Amino acid sequence: MAERSSPRAPRTGRTGAVGRAVPGAGPEGPPRSRAAAPGLLECRRCRYLRTARACCQMVGALLAALILVCSSVSYGSSGGYTGLPSLGGIYYYQYGGAYSGFSGADGEKAQQLDQRFYLLKLPIARAAVAVGACLLVFSCVLIVVGVLRLPWHFPAWLLLECVLDTVIAVGMVPALYYFFHFLLEAYNSSVCKEREKLYQSKGYQGFSCSLHGAEIAAGLSGCVAVMAYLLSAGLAARGYRTVHKLKQKPVQLHEH
Repeated sequence: MAERSSPRAPRTGRTGAVGRAVPGAGPEGPPRSRAAAPGLLECRRCRYLRTARACCQMVGALLAALILVCSSVSYGSSGGYTGLPSLGGIYYYQYGGAYSGFSGADGEKAQQLDQRFYLLKLPIARAAVAVGACLLVFSCVLIVVGVLRLPWHFPAWLLLECVLDTVIAVGMVPALYYFFHFLLEAYNSSVCKEREKLYQSKGYQGFSCSLHGAEIAAGLSGCVAVMAYLLSAGLAARGYRTVHKLKQKPVQLHEH
């Protein structure tokens, strides 16, 4: 038989050993593997950080950090006259040192009042710091669990998350009430009133018996956190329904 000598038309692009075209190697040029590299949030595990539930959890972590930091202001410093000498030379020149007006019995009385007022606020400050730390750890754990896709493998986790978020949101309402209640009791006490008069008699300002900015910020952060945890609970319940439906689909297709 005569061999066919008609030449075949050349194929565009490079071909492999079995004649298959290499993807991305067309006439346009080399593959754009580096130019089309996915971003940080495009990876499989980090996609969770773009969901509404993850956003609520990150907001909860931020609010918990604010509660922790603002509550530490009252917990970590006794303030007043006993706090000024710790500044050393700055205290002497900025606040007057020997010209501060506190000498002898007045200085000892100021120190005693500062310490007694600090002890009045210490229990509620400790409780607020503990609550802020626990909420921060809880929110971080939820974020890590979501990134690891544990709710997809164990949908019951979403129900547990919904219950915990609801319990925290409801429990923070009386916690906020007692937070402001005990703070106002401390500021309305005779110790605070006597301390305020003593400092005002020496010309010092900023020792009034009223809530300070850090304490107000901690309370407001707690109020916003209540709404954030309630929203997170609703999103967890919706996520459970979604995962449950997706896991039911293969079974329904097999039955039909």
